[in-house]
Amino acid sequence: MNKKRGFTLIELIVALAIAAILLTTGVPSMRNLILNNRLSAATNTLVSSIHMARSEAIKQGRNANICVSDDPANPACTGQTNWQLGWIVWVDSDADGVLDAPGELIRVVEPLPDSINVTLSAAQSSLQIDSQGAISSPNITLTLCDDRSGEIGRQLRILATGGVNLNSQVTCS
Repeated sequence: MNKKRGFTLIELIVALAIAAILLTTGVPSMRNLILNNRLSAATNTLVSSIHMARSEAIKQGRNANICVSDDPANPACTGQTNWQLGWIVWVDSDADGVLDAPGELIRVVEPLPDSINVTLSAAQSSLQIDSQGAISSPNITLTLCDDRSGEIGRQLRILATGGVNLNSQVTCS
């Protein structure tokens, strides 16, 4: 006797229906997961840049700077206040107040995704950390939100000591 192996049409339709139900419930959750991870990654990149600048300033005994830079190929402080364009971290080794590439350049951060919006409490194009690890403009607040309105964003408060407090329960508008 020859046994046929495979699916019947009914079994195939039931399997496709179950797959469709699982996809329609899972895809929106996956989108939120991806957007939350992008927001966390942008926040972590910014926090690590601040910590790196503070660490290098203390280690080298010189001022460290974080400033907006819109061209990763040719990093330079642009004077813009749009931190979504990217930024650079550098230490002023020769104390002349000017980035002398490549010796002073420590890190180049590429532009953030278009969906991430970064705002500062005060429109600043740069942050400076002195050789003791203190920030020149204390109590700066950076808010990171994405294009989902009413969602929870991230808020960083940079203290006078150069430390960073994170509030991950900020409602974005």
